[in-house]
Amino acid sequence: MALNAKIKHVDQRPNGVLRFRRRFPKDVAEALGQPALQVHIRNRDGLAFHQEYQAILRDFDRVVAETRAQLDGNDTRSPIDRWHDALMKREGLIAETIGLEDDPEFAARLISEGLSNRRDTDPLLIKALVNPDAEAPKLTLQDGKNMYAKDKRLPDGEIVRLDRITKRLEEALGPLDEVTIEGLRRDHGRRYMELMLKTKKRNGQPLSIATCDKESKIIAAMVNHAMREGDVDIKNPFISLPWPKDAGPKVNKKLPLPDDLIGKVEVRLNAGRTGELPLIWRLLKGTGMRLGEVAGLAHDDLVLDGETPHVLVRPNSIRDLKTASSNRSVPLVGDALAAAKEAIKSAQTVEPIFPRYARDRGADAASAALMKAVRNETKDKRFTVHGLRHRVSDKLRDAGAPVEVRHGFLGHSSAAIAESTYGSPEARLKEFMKWAGKAEL
Repeated sequence: MALNAKIKHVDQRPNGVLRFRRRFPKDVAEALGQPALQVHIRNRDGLAFHQEYQAILRDFDRVVAETRAQLDGNDTRSPIDRWHDALMKREGLIAETIGLEDDPEFAARLISEGLSNRRDTDPLLIKALVNPDAEAPKLTLQDGKNMYAKDKRLPDGEIVRLDRITKRLEEALGPLDEVTIEGLRRDHGRRYMELMLKTKKRNGQPLSIATCDKESKIIAAMVNHAMREGDVDIKNPFISLPWPKDAGPKVNKKLPLPDDLIGKVEVRLNAGRTGELPLIWRLLKGTGMRLGEVAGLAHDDLVLDGETPHVLVRPNSIRDLKTASSNRSVPLVGDALAAAKEAIKSAQTVEPIFPRYARDRGADAASAALMKAVRNETKDKRFTVHGLRHRVSDKLRDAGAPVEVRHGFLGHSSAAIAESTYGSPEARLKEFMKWAGKAEL
């Protein structure tokens, strides 16, 4: 990544690696035995970089808050976190001991003898200095959750979601800091499943099986991560839970939006207070793009010159993409092209196109606003904003477009299949443009 602007606490090392380095406040640095938080940044650009950067900043704030709470006698860390921090402080103290670098064990013993006479010394630090290979405290589900959020560097929105999901887990199994990872058994998974099946939404309806299955997979991933990092060899009890089959054919659950409903919603949006929502709606209607893909568009993503105007659906500094196959070019024809030109003209900055919704969970806010307009026109829950995407698929199919075109247009097919069928991205875009015209999108 070429750093076009100076980003606070980030520099580029001679080997090209991006490094985050931020000094701790003096009291925290003395307590930790290390002067700064220093981390190599894995992602080099785009949304992934900004999310990782924000996650590291949150981690810095967490370390400072926990350390100061400890200094005030209000230590909120888990036992395993306290042990790991003691080991880190041990390494820091040894590294700062001048002249004893060649014999770290001797240095550790010497330091422990000096600290043992002080009343304010943490006994766990003495233990780490004397016996760093001692058995660590048992990993708990709370540790697993903390490790998962930290190591995956989850953005704020994902952390809120993880908190909500693990709250249900806690209702089923009890306090997460009292359930060890190595003590997990299949019964824990079944108790969680039974709780989920009994849980009701605010409207009194039970959670859908799809929601239950999706949340259980996140719990399973969290436990898998803890097992791997903690060298715990057990069977994950949250994998392959026997959820009941989802009743009813999926084909009838969400329907393509009919043209008359689309027109009514569009009139309602045009009468609203924001000019962004009508443009987003028209782009969704004519491209079949996902809402997050449209809400996170930047100026450079719209290519309006030439004989094949199109949208470059790709990761940018505003948002990432759902899957690798989502990276594609979508042709702009008819009203979608007109909407794109209006959006470019009305946007005031280089990026983003829709600043109101170009933020963390901005697509959720846009979805809520658009769904409100849809629900004002119909109470049929089979009709949702996502139905615009189904509509594009149906119109392409009805026009005779091959399945490769439909899947590639919507970002479902792999790049390998698309390239083997149509060759270069330019040839693929021309093929998509042809079918967009025939489908009268």
